[in-house]
Amino acid sequence: MTKTRNPEVTRKKLLDALQRLVEQKPERLSGKYKVNVKSVQEEAGLSLGSAYRYPDVMDAIEEQKLAIAKRDIRKRSVKSDLERLREEKAKEKALKEKYRLELEEANKKLDRLYAEQTMQLTAMMSLLDVEDRIKLLQDSKPKVIRIK
Repeated sequence: MTKTRNPEVTRKKLLDALQRLVEQKPERLSGKYKVNVKSVQEEAGLSLGSAYRYPDVMDAIEEQKLAIAKRDIRKRSVKSDLERLREEKAKEKALKEKYRLELEEANKKLDRLYAEQTMQLTAMMSLLDVEDRIKLLQDSKPKVIRIK
């Protein structure tokens, strides 16, 4: 018993299989697959090499492969941009935290220095006689000049 070939039926099977693969709704294939000539033939239930007899089907498969590749590149590009921005944000956040800690440390040192200076001035003032203190305080007053 020989099979009769109908080129239009075969072409339709191949194009339908291609469409199912592109839409990611295969009927025969399972798991991961790529859209290529072999997977289209397997999805169509045809023998390997049958798609090569139909140049228009081969062109359609190539077009879909290119479209999928472009889409994947855009996704990767957007993903890589997003990852890059997230990394930059994390670096900026870490840098901000580092500078915040440095500022806190500098403020603590400044507070200690102010306290030491105040204690030294108080100790020095206590060593002076009362008349010397009054004279020192009068001399340290800022001189205000009136502008006419």
